[in-house]
Amino acid sequence: MSVRRRHYRDPISGAVNESWTVDVDFRHADGRRERIRRISPVSNRRGAEQYERDVRASLLAGTFGRKESANFKEFVTDRWLATYPASAGNRQSTTEEKTSHCTIHLIPFFGRYRMDQIDGELVARFFAHLRQAKASGRVRSEKTIKNVRATLRRILASAVEWKEISTIPELPKVKVPESQRDFYTHEETERLLFAACRGEEERALLMFAVRTGARAGEQIAFEWGDIDWHRHEVVFRRSSTRGVVGPTKSGRIRKVPMTAGLEATLRKVKHLRGRLVFSTMDGSPLTIDQLHEHLWAVIRRAGLRRVRWHDLRHTFASQAVIVGVPITQVQAWLGHSSITMTMRYAHLAPGSGNNWIERLEIVPSQRHSDGTVGSNQGHSLVESRS
Repeated sequence: MSVRRRHYRDPISGAVNESWTVDVDFRHADGRRERIRRISPVSNRRGAEQYERDVRASLLAGTFGRKESANFKEFVTDRWLATYPASAGNRQSTTEEKTSHCTIHLIPFFGRYRMDQIDGELVARFFAHLRQAKASGRVRSEKTIKNVRATLRRILASAVEWKEISTIPELPKVKVPESQRDFYTHEETERLLFAACRGEEERALLMFAVRTGARAGEQIAFEWGDIDWHRHEVVFRRSSTRGVVGPTKSGRIRKVPMTAGLEATLRKVKHLRGRLVFSTMDGSPLTIDQLHEHLWAVIRRAGLRRVRWHDLRHTFASQAVIVGVPITQVQAWLGHSSITMTMRYAHLAPGSGNNWIERLEIVPSQRHSDGTVGSNQGHSLVESRS
């Protein structure tokens, strides 16, 4: 008999209590036997018999003993946001971005589902929903969709690592069209720095951006102690995001050599207002809005098209590639973690390889030992252009 009633005495009160237990001897499809003994949550025969049927059904389905997966909203709010960004060392701005993705997009859609209910079909419906929102103007761009995708994937990956679910469902790929990056030419930069700036401090503020490729946050947090006057280079150690100072975006220190013009300008503006190189008159840090105010005032006086502060970083990178600086060196100066990011500027390199292609038609015997090419009196390796 698989359902039994038993009596036991409470050790504290001495009262005699009754309980019903189920004892199930189950044979799995692979021949393995499993015996389950449990106390019925309902203490009467009918309840115990129903509980026995439930146990057998869950054994048949292979779900017996498996805890119910957490609700998506509870998992994200109570566990993931409270744990993952801090454990991963995310910057404040990154944490705020992930929180925004969860609050605005992910929780409203997935919130009522259990984590183990999030499958490929549900994920596909979510991305269809995002693109409908983009069409109506509620989502700004494919880049936003890609960033939300990255946050969702990280949540699901954490759920696998924390044994909440077993696998990550397939997420649709999101391709972001390459955006146009504006930058000033050398002539426009000269107008900006030498024809329109009023005073050496204003010139130093803009020259530093276009001669070092500093990010706005790195420039705001830049200190006099970060200038190596002996080696003629600047050292980026930290960055400021909404007033909070932390490591650089890549988490690494990087060095950029100073041009003679930048070094001379920085020497002229050395002040005693505090440790920050670029600050307000009382020595307090600048904000990104104040950087833009300075930039746009000079742009108006120079009669140039309006650009963002970050475009001064694009100006530095673009001009470096144009004059022939190797792309790997530009990568190091910019602090890009991947060469793929720097390759966005590769098309600006002089010749872009066109001046090398003709060397394919030179007979190897015409090459000198030093790698130069002599007069080609033999036949070309391939047909010459008519």
